[in-house]
Amino acid sequence: MNKTALVTGSSGFVGRHLVKRLEQDGWQVTPMDIKNDIHYSYHDLLVELKVHPVWSYDAVFHLAANIEDINQRMHSNHSAYKDIELDLCVADFCRRTSPQVLVWPTSCAVDNPEDPYAWVKLTGEKIFGALAKYGQRVVMLRPFSGYGVDQALSYPFPAILQRALNKENPLTVWGHGQQVRDWIHVDDLVNAFMVGLENFPSGVPIDIGTGIGTSVTSLARMIADAVGYKPNIKALSDKATSSNRRVADISEATSYGFSAQVHLWDGIRAAVKAKQEQQLEV
Repeated sequence: MNKTALVTGSSGFVGRHLVKRLEQDGWQVTPMDIKNDIHYSYHDLLVELKVHPVWSYDAVFHLAANIEDINQRMHSNHSAYKDIELDLCVADFCRRTSPQVLVWPTSCAVDNPEDPYAWVKLTGEKIFGALAKYGQRVVMLRPFSGYGVDQALSYPFPAILQRALNKENPLTVWGHGQQVRDWIHVDDLVNAFMVGLENFPSGVPIDIGTGIGTSVTSLARMIADAVGYKPNIKALSDKATSSNRRVADISEATSYGFSAQVHLWDGIRAAVKAKQEQQLEV
């Protein structure tokens, strides 16, 4: 019999790729991703989890979240914390149905106390860590800066990529431009989920990245080079930014059998090629 998985956030960026990988590996996937035009419909999603038939999945992947860009988050009100309710609901669901494993991504953004998203994820680590203490196997991945060609424009990589494809000059980046990030391709992120299922310890956040830092300005220059033009790079200091440096400590993930395989330059070239091909088809 095929293994079974429930995936919340199944139509999101990582969710889409994860569902595809699970199905390729022979899993029977139940997607759960109820959305309106902007956000998840929380009422519908919470009700669905609360009344979902009581059977045990082999794995629950909880990816559902509302993730606004940093500029929006830093000017949000209390609604920025609503994902805490969703995480509690998923924890209750797993306590009730006892899947073999719950897999949940926290975030490298937990290092910024000024960011509401950091507190949502830190609270989630406490919620799911407590669940693990009571016997539920909980795999917590701490992804760094994921990227890919089909990512929403609210993320830095696709936003810079689109401006570069438009041959904008100057090519703008948010913040001071020297903030360093660990850019990890979505294919590697999905592989980390699959490796973590069996190999990562329970209840402990594990950094998921390449271990290599690249500044936002350098990323923009690499993308422009892949597109084939030489713009000036302009940092927009009026746009909110976050921590100056976020690079994964890959030692633990490596010790449990995961390592990223996609080099940043290869990921950039693949994304540029895919976008250019899409433009030709239109």
